Order: sequence, then structure tokens, then C-alpha cells
Amino acid sequence: MTTVSLSKPPPCLYGHSNPIRSFSTPVILSLSFHRTEAPIPMVCCALKTESEGSNLLRKPVSPTARELGGISEQEDDDADEAKEEEEDDEWVDWEDQILEDTVPLVGFVRMILHSGKYEIGERLSPDHERTIVDRLLPYHPECEKKIGCGIDYITVGYHPDFTSSRCLFIIRKDGQSVDFSYWKCIKGLIRKNYPLYADTFILRHFRRQRRN
Repeated sequence: MTTVSLSKPPPCLYGHSNPIRSFSTPVILSLSFHRTEAPIPMVCCALKTESEGSNLLRKPVSPTARELGGISEQEDDDADEAKEEEEDDEWVDWEDQILEDTVPLVGFVRMILHSGKYEIGERLSPDHERTIVDRLLPYHPECEKKIGCGIDYITVGYHPDFTSSRCLFIIRKDGQSVDFSYWKCIKGLIRKNYPLYADTFILRHFRRQRRN
């Protein structure tokens, strides 16, 4: 703060006839001068977050130990081995899934053929026939050829080449009977739904039937 003292009276203002009389005491004017400084520029630094354009107040992503160079060669090898084990587990999961999809169908067909529920030439019940037509027959590699002019019904009969073996037959609308292998249907289902694992699974779980 700076103080200014005036000992003389100020002159007559605006030419009035009555000028301001002299003051017996000096006039003290108190003038306050505030020092101003140039504003300090603010520097904003954006922290890198998980996704670009997100809120800058979010917690920044911490670098991984690998990025900081804190993983040893041994730890890196252990991580690779763990990844390989996860891949092995993934295969086991797919194998279990294939078994869950196919084992019930195999048991269902075996029940029809070998439980004594159906005699040779007997027509399947509507529910059993619908299951065969909807969930099994479409996966046969020669499905359209087997169906021909259309399905009248499904029945059980003896295989034309292996007379001791029972198998499923399509009775067409024209009266002709055509046998089909449910094992080919099962394999077709696996190849269609699990193309990456089908060949390995079939080699592991299916045995070739020897013809006598």
C-alpha cells in the first residue's frame, strides 16, 4: 500500500464562486495498489484409463508385471504351461459336451431295438417315431435318399445282410421298406455340430464293427 499527502487545497472545481477553503491539515489520500501477477497456466495431464475417451477421474490402469520387466524366465515358462493345461481342459469340456448330446440318443435307440418293447415289424409309438425323425434321421449322410417319396412310419426289423441284428426301418408312403444305421446318424450329428473335434472323438469312441 502507498500513501500520498497533499498540503495544498485543491483548486476550485467547475468554476464555482465559492472555492473550497484551505484546509488547516494536510489531506491524506489512501490509495491501495494491489500487485497483480500473470496467471500461472494450468497444465492438465490426462491419465490413461481402460478405454479411450472415458472419465479422466477413473482409476488409471496399472501396468502388468510383464510390462515392468518383473517376470522372470521361469515364471514366463510356468505361464505357458498353465495356458497349455487350459487348452487341454477345453478339449475335455468339448468331449464331455459331445457325450452329453449323443449318449442319451444311443441309449434311446438301443432301448427301442433290444428292450423287447417292440416286435419285428411293429410301428413305433408317435413320441418315439417323432424323436427318430426329428433328432436322429436328419443327420444320416443319405437322409434324402433314404426317405425317398416320404415316410409313412418307422419300425424295427432285421438287417438285410446281418439277419441276427435288429435295426430301424423307414416304411415309405409307397410301401417300400428301407433300413438305416443309427450309428451313421450319430456320427453325422457329431460332424455337423462339432466339426473341429469330430474326427478325433469318433476315432476315440467308436469301434469299427467287423462283418462276419
